[in-house]
Amino acid sequence: MENVKETYSAFHVLKRSVHVYPTEWVIRTLLGNYPKLSLDKPSFTNSKLLDLGFGDCRNMPLLKNCGFEIHGVEISKEIVLFGRAKLLELNILADLREGTNTHIPYKDDFFDYILACHSIYYVDRNSSFDDNLLEISRVLKKDGILIASLPAPDNFILKNCINLGNGHVEITNDIYGLRNGYIFRTFENEEEIKDVFSNLFKNVVICKCLDNFWGVQINFFIIVCEKE
Repeated sequence: MENVKETYSAFHVLKRSVHVYPTEWVIRTLLGNYPKLSLDKPSFTNSKLLDLGFGDCRNMPLLKNCGFEIHGVEISKEIVLFGRAKLLELNILADLREGTNTHIPYKDDFFDYILACHSIYYVDRNSSFDDNLLEISRVLKKDGILIASLPAPDNFILKNCINLGNGHVEITNDIYGLRNGYIFRTFENEEEIKDVFSNLFKNVVICKCLDNFWGVQINFFIIVCEKE
């Protein structure tokens, strides 16, 4: 895992793009209006939001515009330092800390919202996805909202992956050479997602996105739910 961690950190630090742009599904989820999704947008203002796995900070300008009090967690000190420098350029205030899905360095019941954009399904060695959900639930307030994406079947990242059982796989054939060696939690359908999340969360709503972008098949679920 340490080698993968170094590779991932180097990717973000060396990339150092001048501009960052929010992920499309995050824009549509936070700002759109849909019959099966009801987010209380006025409540965004001054609500504490954790951007779990913030990467290159691409979603933070949008989060600022929505009025959130922004916090972020990433897997290495290098990415955190890079993020702090980027936010200085963007004139965005945020509390960025080093941590993982199983170790979020905040106290219990701290956040009103958690956004996990392509991150919640990364599983540390010697742990499981259930451990991720327990930790996320710990730092989320009662009735707090989790917004997350999950890989769906036929996603390019899952090609030739190693099945480890109970929905866990090891990535072996990332065409970008970035995530090989990581363990992911995958889901076959919406029913499986609801079954896993319903132990800790309520009012679970899910959508599925299918996108073939120039030969890269990006299939994923989006889940929005509330902590029990």
